Formats: sequence, C-alpha cells, structure tokens
Amino acid sequence: MFGVKRFIGKIEGTVAFVEGEELVHLKSVLRLKEGDEVCVVNGDGKDYLGKISKIDKNYAKVDVISSKISEICPKNDISLFIAATKREKLEIIVQKAVELGVKKLFMFESEFSTMKLSSEKISRYEKIMFSATKQCERADFMSIEIVSFKQMLALFGKKQTKLFANEREGEDFNFASLKTAKDIGILIGCEGGFSQNEKAQILQLKPENISLGQRILRAETAAILLTGMASIISGN
Repeated sequence: MFGVKRFIGKIEGTVAFVEGEELVHLKSVLRLKEGDEVCVVNGDGKDYLGKISKIDKNYAKVDVISSKISEICPKNDISLFIAATKREKLEIIVQKAVELGVKKLFMFESEFSTMKLSSEKISRYEKIMFSATKQCERADFMSIEIVSFKQMLALFGKKQTKLFANEREGEDFNFASLKTAKDIGILIGCEGGFSQNEKAQILQLKPENISLGQRILRAETAAILLTGMASIISGN
C-alpha cells in the first residue's frame, strides 16, 4: 500500500475511527479530506484499507473496504531486554526495536543504570513505538514493559535462544545458528555494563555469551547491532 497514509485507530466492524493526536495529524498536518483513502491499524496484525467518510471535531470515520493480514509483521518472537540508560538512548532503542521486528521490549534497572524507570514514562515510549510502527508499516504493536532485575532474569531464562552481549568477557558466536531460531531473547546492559554479581546471575541461565568485537559499543549501538543480526539471520 505504497503512498497510502497510515494511522493508528479503532476498528468496529466495517468502520474504523481515528482520534486524538492521530486525528490532528490527519486533519491539520496531512490535510486529508473525506473520500481520501487511508490505512488504519489497531495492533491485531491486519491492515484495514478504507476511505474517510466523515471528519468530525473528535474523530475521523473510515469505511473499511478491505482488510488483510500484514506480511510485514515479525515472524519470530524476539524479546529485547535493555538495562535503563539515558532517556534519549532508550528512545532510540524503542524506535529501532520496532523497525527491527522486536515483539516485546523489557526495560529494567541494573546496578549501573543512570536513570530511574517509572510507569509514567511508558506513555512517552509508546508514542515513539506508534510512530515507528507507522513508519515501518507494521500492523502489530511492540509491547513495552518495565520489570525488576529479578523479573528480567525469569523472563530471559525462558527464551529458547538467549543472547547476552557481554563486553570484554564475551566469546565468538556462530550467528548462522540463528537461522532456525524462533524464540529469541537479547540482553543488553547500560553503559558501564553489568556488575560481576549481575553477570554471575545472568550466566547461570546459560545464555550465549557473545562478544560484539574488541571495541566497546554504546548501549544503543549494541542493541541495534545484535537485534538486527538476529532478526535478519532468523528470517524475521
């Protein structure tokens, strides 16, 4: 659907509604009119193509013409676990995680984290997620959740393929082995990495203890690099 503008909205039968900031973008930025064709997504993995039938003060009504399962939605279950780092870096990671096909993003505080996480910040990250979802034409929504370090260990430990970016202490890894991986967990520390105690707890889960090269990477660089490689090689 190249050229068709995409919006986050609600689907009710054969009708879609665009509201809030999405409505402002539709009316005031793009200046779309009744009769214009748009695509609405609500996170269920489908693209809903339709025409605007009414633009009101509080909503735009779209008559759905057709819907289909998106071919762009991630095929595998990739979860990214990221230790809290600076706000602007987390925002970059959220955006790129969506583009690279991450299904679930878990944020947690580690001993060297430079920022405190709070549920109030989730709305900001979700706004970035929605924007990235439209940009890369996904029809599903990446979930974002704040968890404790203990909860992170439990969730990461359940993944079939566990990739731990361990600076200075990681080992060479055969990335070709990811071709058949379907359930992948990627663990990235903040700048400063993990404490020895934290590393010991992580290594007890027997993850792939991965080196990303001799140079020390920023947290956002490591997250983008490892997630991108896992996504492409696994056919995500």
